[in-house]
Amino acid sequence: MSEDVVKSLAPRRLTRVMATVERVLAERGLVTASGVTLRGAGVMAAVLVALLVFLHARADDDDTQRYTGVLAELAAVKLVDARWDVAVLRSRSDPNASTERVVQPRDVTRIQRALDLAYANARSNAMRVSIEGLKKSYLEKADLVTRFQQASADARQALDAAMRADVAVSTLVRTAWREFPDRERLVAAENLVARVLAEAQQYHHAPTSASRTALEGVAVDLPRAHSLPRPVQAALARLESDIDQVLLLKPLEQMLGERLTVLNTGARADDLAETYQRHLADALDERSHYRIALLVYSALLLIVAGFAARGAYRRFRALEASHAAQVHELAEVREQLRVAEPASIVDLDDIAGAQNVRFIRRP
Repeated sequence: MSEDVVKSLAPRRLTRVMATVERVLAERGLVTASGVTLRGAGVMAAVLVALLVFLHARADDDDTQRYTGVLAELAAVKLVDARWDVAVLRSRSDPNASTERVVQPRDVTRIQRALDLAYANARSNAMRVSIEGLKKSYLEKADLVTRFQQASADARQALDAAMRADVAVSTLVRTAWREFPDRERLVAAENLVARVLAEAQQYHHAPTSASRTALEGVAVDLPRAHSLPRPVQAALARLESDIDQVLLLKPLEQMLGERLTVLNTGARADDLAETYQRHLADALDERSHYRIALLVYSALLLIVAGFAARGAYRRFRALEASHAAQVHELAEVREQLRVAEPASIVDLDDIAGAQNVRFIRRP
């Protein structure tokens, strides 16, 4: 038995408790100087049984089961959260990311159910407040992820539409190359489209203020491209509209992504799970101590019961011997009386085994 377990049994406290119990029993008349009364023995037996039941209940405490259930539910929450984060990352980086909605109603329901279970088993008000905040954050995150996927898909569509201008303008330039006299303008228009598309791609993959400024700086030249064939000017106008869509939609995607980062639900769920891991470890340690105490107490009860049974058997044998001696003595007395006064005694066969015999003389 380890030192911690021995300390946990607290023999000094147990001694003080037993002394207090003995004093209370003496005050109530359950224990006298000559020994324990029958009523006192019953009360002490009830106390011993109650202590046994208490130790057994604490040794089989369901705290470990409850904390294990909470941890299992929180693990499911982290899986859902990770799936949402993966969908967000794919929407940001993969041009072929799926537009299928990753947030399902059953996921939200499962998260809320898991956090409700964690709330019910929280030990402090601070934990309850933290769990309530996490529940609200997950509700907000479910909405943000859905909106982020849509905004990201719209931004990719706008960029794809802008990228199609490259081939369109190149085709139109080649078509007008022989007939249009100012070929330098055609070359300049084609170069302008290439610069705009390069900056648009840069801004799409790294939406910083510098990349946005660079894109706006080159896009401002699109409406200034004059004296070009009408098909080329029309293509440049469509490109300008597509760039405007990119500049309009990308900030919304960026804002939603930043808000998702601020929520930081994954790390908060991990912290909550670590807290319940510590609770589970404490519960297992406490249950181990109570099981050891139950084992020791049961062994002591068996020893006490053995001594009590031994004492009861000895008393039974003593009473049996005393009864046999009294019967033998009674038989001798009856024989003596029968010899001395045969007519003055009552037949003792009817009262064989009695300790007190009444003699009746005939009139």
